[in-house]
Amino acid sequence: MTESVSHELLITLLHGTWGRGFFPRLRTQDQRPLWFEKKSPFLRRLSAELIDIRHEINPLLWSGSNSIFERDKAAHALATHLIAEQIKKPQATQIVIAHSHGGNIALRALEYLKNHEASHPLIVTLATPFVEIHPTHLDDKASFIRLALVGSLFMLLMFGILFLNVFLALPGTIFLVLAVFWLAALIFATWWWVDRRETARQNRLSTLKEAARIGSLGSAQRLLVLRAIDDEASLTLALGTILNYVIPNIVKIGGTMLMLYVVAWGSLNVLGYMPYMPSWLRDSFVGLVIGSCTITISLIGALMLSRSVHGRELALASMECQINTQSTPDGNNLSQVVTLIPDHIMLGKSLRHGIYQYDDCPRVIAKWVRSQLAASTG
Repeated sequence: MTESVSHELLITLLHGTWGRGFFPRLRTQDQRPLWFEKKSPFLRRLSAELIDIRHEINPLLWSGSNSIFERDKAAHALATHLIAEQIKKPQATQIVIAHSHGGNIALRALEYLKNHEASHPLIVTLATPFVEIHPTHLDDKASFIRLALVGSLFMLLMFGILFLNVFLALPGTIFLVLAVFWLAALIFATWWWVDRRETARQNRLSTLKEAARIGSLGSAQRLLVLRAIDDEASLTLALGTILNYVIPNIVKIGGTMLMLYVVAWGSLNVLGYMPYMPSWLRDSFVGLVIGSCTITISLIGALMLSRSVHGRELALASMECQINTQSTPDGNNLSQVVTLIPDHIMLGKSLRHGIYQYDDCPRVIAKWVRSQLAASTG
């Protein structure tokens, strides 16, 4: 009973992306409580494990958007909350239990706490994919991808103009004006996006890097990382990371082939050989160009989608950035990293990402908290 007298815990629960569902305003009170809400199985089991220690558990709600800037905003709110709680109860031990991207928010909050006298809280992360953004040098690959996208759009619309000319029999002057106008638009778009936007891209990348940067742990011994086997969110992010590496290389190869097709097509027309080619060969050539353009645009769209799984802002962010995702953050002598295995009853019935549903989860957290309290008084 010594612990109940000498210690008091202020526990803050932090949900992850879409932790309150896609439409949180539509939730009703009679629905099954979420893991961080009162009367949830997780809270009941955690309170039971800490029954002999005075504790207070409250959730900190945030938008839950898949957004780096929203997570940064939530980190600032968490830091403000922790400072206010410490002022109110300076002798209490603060603990943050954060699920999924809530773990990134908790570690980001440490950056906002470094200029305050507030002591760093104990942090428990549940199935958190720790995300970092770093600038990288891709040589000419990023510029090539942008050129491939602009060129593909130009070619598809140019073929659209050609087909429109065939069906509507546009006068030669109108067709020439459309072609010259679109060529000028291509040159301007290429100059503006590839060259003039470079500074803006770098500034945006620096802003995203700062917003995703986690603060110093102060002591890595104050962090408990809980992770699950085959966690769905981690696997999705890992797939996104793989696609971020693979797709640019495919686009570069495909873009090179597309440029060769376009050069060959233009040369044959200029030299006057195109009318003498068999119709099936001309049609096949046109099909190859249209197909290559469509595939190139689709791959770049897939690249944007794969980048957005780490944060929606990354879909349109500079390609000169490297996204790093890992199951544990960088740090020396981490306090404890535990991989939880689901009970056989849970297998196939729930997602591994819902690690808070594991029977061992509250028990491991309580045991670690007790060890931290014992160390602080020892």
